[in-house]
Amino acid sequence: MNQRGMAAFGLVNGVSHTEFIQARDTGEIHFLETSARVGGAHIVELVEAATGLNLWAEWAKVEVAGGKAPYAPPQPKQDYAGLLVSLARQEHPDTSAYTDPEIVWRMDRPHHVGLIVKSPSAARIRELLGSYVERVQRDFQAYLAPREKPTS
Repeated sequence: MNQRGMAAFGLVNGVSHTEFIQARDTGEIHFLETSARVGGAHIVELVEAATGLNLWAEWAKVEVAGGKAPYAPPQPKQDYAGLLVSLARQEHPDTSAYTDPEIVWRMDRPHHVGLIVKSPSAARIRELLGSYVERVQRDFQAYLAPREKPTS
Protein backbone atom coordinates (compact mmCIF):
# COMPACT_ATOMS: atom_id res chain seq x y z
CA MET A 1 0.00 0.00 0.00
CA ASN A 2 2.83 2.38 0.82
CA GLN A 3 4.55 1.78 -2.52
CA ARG A 4 1.30 2.46 -4.37
CA GLY A 5 0.73 5.61 -2.34
CA MET A 6 4.22 7.00 -2.97
CA ALA A 7 3.89 6.26 -6.70
CA ALA A 8 0.52 8.04 -6.77
CA PHE A 9 2.08 11.11 -5.12
CA GLY A 10 5.06 10.98 -7.50
CA LEU A 11 7.67 10.55 -4.75
CA VAL A 12 10.50 8.57 -6.33
CA ASN A 13 13.39 9.63 -4.07
CA GLY A 14 13.61 10.92 -0.55
CA VAL A 15 11.87 10.12 2.67
CA SER A 16 8.25 9.84 3.68
CA HIS A 17 6.38 9.25 6.89
CA THR A 18 3.16 7.48 6.09
CA GLU A 19 0.57 6.21 8.53
CA PHE A 20 -2.04 3.49 8.14
CA ILE A 21 -4.49 2.06 10.63
CA GLN A 22 -6.05 -1.38 10.69
CA ALA A 23 -9.76 -1.71 11.48
CA ARG A 24 -10.22 -3.91 14.54
CA ASP A 25 -13.47 -5.45 13.31
CA THR A 26 -12.67 -6.11 9.65
CA GLY A 27 -8.87 -6.07 9.51
CA GLU A 28 -9.08 -3.61 6.61
CA ILE A 29 -6.12 -1.23 6.29
CA HIS A 30 -6.91 2.50 5.91
CA PHE A 31 -4.54 5.25 4.79
CA LEU A 32 -4.30 8.09 7.35
CA GLU A 33 -1.65 10.55 6.21
CA THR A 34 1.71 11.02 4.57
CA SER A 35 4.38 13.69 4.31
CA ALA A 36 7.86 14.03 2.85
CA ARG A 37 9.71 13.95 6.17
CA VAL A 38 11.10 11.65 8.79
CA GLY A 39 8.56 10.60 11.41
CA GLY A 40 8.15 12.62 14.60
CA ALA A 41 7.23 11.74 18.18
CA HIS A 42 10.65 10.13 18.82
CA ILE A 43 10.22 7.55 16.06
CA VAL A 44 13.79 8.32 14.92
CA GLU A 45 15.17 7.40 18.34
CA LEU A 46 13.01 4.26 18.46
CA VAL A 47 14.11 3.05 15.02
CA GLU A 48 17.76 3.79 15.81
CA ALA A 49 17.56 1.82 19.06
CA ALA A 50 16.20 -1.26 17.26
CA THR A 51 18.17 -1.08 14.02
CA GLY A 52 21.18 1.18 14.54
CA LEU A 53 19.98 3.31 11.61
CA ASN A 54 19.47 7.03 12.11
CA LEU A 55 16.66 8.06 9.77
CA TRP A 56 17.89 11.68 9.57
CA ALA A 57 21.38 10.57 8.53
CA GLU A 58 20.03 8.09 5.99
CA TRP A 59 17.71 10.76 4.56
CA ALA A 60 20.72 13.05 4.08
CA LYS A 61 22.55 10.25 2.22
CA VAL A 62 19.53 9.74 -0.05
CA GLU A 63 19.40 13.46 -0.84
CA VAL A 64 23.16 13.68 -1.49
CA ALA A 65 22.90 10.72 -3.87
CA GLY A 66 20.06 12.61 -5.59
CA GLY A 67 19.01 9.62 -7.63
CA LYS A 68 22.30 9.84 -9.55
CA ALA A 69 24.48 7.76 -7.27
CA PRO A 70 23.55 4.40 -5.82
CA TYR A 71 22.26 4.40 -2.27
CA ALA A 72 21.92 1.35 -0.09
CA PRO A 73 21.23 1.56 3.63
CA PRO A 74 23.56 -0.25 6.00
CA GLN A 75 22.47 -3.65 7.25
CA PRO A 76 20.15 -3.01 10.22
CA LYS A 77 20.56 -4.70 13.59
CA GLN A 78 17.73 -7.07 14.44
CA ASP A 79 16.82 -5.88 17.95
CA TYR A 80 13.39 -4.90 19.23
CA ALA A 81 12.58 -1.56 20.83
CA GLY A 82 9.66 0.08 22.56
CA LEU A 83 8.77 3.66 23.41
CA LEU A 84 6.65 5.01 26.24
CA VAL A 85 5.82 8.73 26.53
CA SER A 86 3.44 10.52 28.89
CA LEU A 87 2.66 13.96 30.21
CA ALA A 88 4.07 14.32 33.72
CA ARG A 89 2.85 16.10 36.84
CA GLN A 90 6.44 17.06 37.64
CA GLU A 91 8.30 19.68 35.63
CA HIS A 92 11.41 17.47 35.53
CA PRO A 93 10.40 13.87 36.28
CA ASP A 94 13.12 11.77 37.90
CA THR A 95 13.32 8.37 36.20
CA SER A 96 16.44 7.26 38.10
CA ALA A 97 14.42 4.49 39.81
CA TYR A 98 13.94 2.93 36.36
CA THR A 99 17.21 1.00 36.22
CA ASP A 100 16.71 -1.82 33.74
CA PRO A 101 19.77 -2.20 31.48
CA GLU A 102 17.49 -2.25 28.40
CA ILE A 103 16.77 1.50 28.82
CA VAL A 104 18.69 3.28 26.06
CA TRP A 105 17.00 6.71 25.98
CA ARG A 106 15.27 9.02 28.46
CA MET A 107 13.18 12.02 27.48
CA ASP A 108 14.39 15.41 28.68
CA ARG A 109 11.43 17.72 28.20
CA PRO A 110 9.52 19.68 30.85
CA HIS A 111 6.36 17.99 32.08
CA HIS A 112 7.00 14.86 30.00
CA VAL A 113 8.38 11.45 30.81
CA GLY A 114 9.61 8.99 28.24
CA LEU A 115 11.78 5.93 27.87
CA ILE A 116 13.02 3.78 25.02
CA VAL A 117 14.01 0.20 25.74
CA LYS A 118 15.75 -2.24 23.42
CA SER A 119 16.40 -5.96 23.56
CA PRO A 120 16.99 -8.92 21.26
CA SER A 121 13.75 -10.31 22.77
CA ALA A 122 10.32 -9.01 21.76
CA ALA A 123 8.89 -10.67 24.86
CA ARG A 124 11.26 -8.66 27.07
CA ILE A 125 10.13 -5.41 25.41
CA ARG A 126 6.47 -6.31 26.03
CA GLU A 127 7.28 -7.21 29.65
CA LEU A 128 9.13 -3.93 30.29
CA LEU A 129 6.52 -1.72 28.63
CA GLY A 130 3.70 -3.48 30.49
CA SER A 131 5.48 -2.85 33.78
CA TYR A 132 6.39 0.74 32.89
CA VAL A 133 2.84 1.70 31.91
CA GLU A 134 1.65 0.93 35.44
CA ARG A 135 4.66 2.59 37.08
CA VAL A 136 4.52 5.73 34.93
CA GLN A 137 0.81 6.11 35.63
CA ARG A 138 1.49 5.93 39.36
CA ASP A 139 4.74 7.93 39.46
CA PHE A 140 4.32 10.64 36.87
CA GLN A 141 1.26 10.69 34.63
CA ALA A 142 -0.66 13.92 34.27
CA TYR A 143 -4.12 13.97 32.76
CA LEU A 144 -5.96 16.90 31.28
CA ALA A 145 -9.65 16.27 30.69
CA PRO A 146 -10.87 17.20 27.22
CA ARG A 147 -12.90 20.36 26.80
CA GLU A 148 -16.60 20.09 26.11
CA LYS A 149 -16.13 21.79 22.74
CA PRO A 150 -13.11 21.71 20.44
CA THR A 151 -11.07 24.90 20.42
CA SER A 152 -10.14 24.68 16.76
